[in-house]
Amino acid sequence: MPRMLSLLVALVVLTSALGCNSKSDPASGQANQALPNDPIAQTVYEFLDAIRTGNAEVSSSRLTPLALMRISENDMIFAPPASERATFQVGQVEMFEADKAFVESVWTDVDVDGLPNREKMTWALKLSNNQWRISGMAADMGPDQPPVLIDFENPGQLAGPSQQQKSANPPAQQDATTPRQASQPAQNPFR
Repeated sequence: MPRMLSLLVALVVLTSALGCNSKSDPASGQANQALPNDPIAQTVYEFLDAIRTGNAEVSSSRLTPLALMRISENDMIFAPPASERATFQVGQVEMFEADKAFVESVWTDVDVDGLPNREKMTWALKLSNNQWRISGMAADMGPDQPPVLIDFENPGQLAGPSQQQKSANPPAQQDATTPRQASQPAQNPFR
């Protein structure tokens, strides 16, 4: 399992056997960029930097209030272990609604063999109390594999390939205005 994805899965106490990303060559690791100007990208930057340094207070403050509430309700702990050798880059921000956005990132860490491992992730963000906060993520699992989706606002569920297909095509009789509960099937944070 890619290190960053395993950190995030461990953060919300999810257990699942996932595939691994391929290793990259040692020259591909790059230092963290400067803090972005875009407030949406800043949220992801601050979150990843807090994960890298093990700062649970800052990393959890970059999640949506609903994500924090659901993590707490499920007796889960959001306490990232530090990985100061890791670097990351925050990429493109893409708005898909006035209050929702995607942000791409690449996390690079050293594996057990001392080789850098690059992990591509896309973060789902929502505008909450006039601040951009992270509600979920999608981790690239490599060629010919669908991404793994994690909805921090429904942390008891992990959307693997079969669950992603089901949640991408909800039943026709489902009322879109009905609130979803944490006990429901895995949700797609990118919808």
